Amino acid sequence: MKYKLYATLSGWTSRNDSLESHFGIPNGNTVCYAEVSQVTNPDNSDYEKYIMPVCTEGTWKCDDRFNASELVNWDEDWFADAPEL
Repeated sequence: MKYKLYATLSGWTSRNDSLESHFGIPNGNTVCYAEVSQVTNPDNSDYEKYIMPVCTEGTWKCDDRFNASELVNWDEDWFADAPEL
């Protein structure tokens, strides 16, 4: 899994919509590609950016639809109380 950060909600939403269209979502039990989340740690340089998960394998693989140089790894400092991934 990789991630793409967006400065605006509209940028995130536009990409999510295009991925849902690409995958034919909603279909079956899948109702959306991703749920919006945002960097909430004010000490992180990406504070308030929107996080798009980018699958690199499996059914929802879509990393080929992004510029590889813009993808980042999970940053455990995105959240003040970072979940382990």
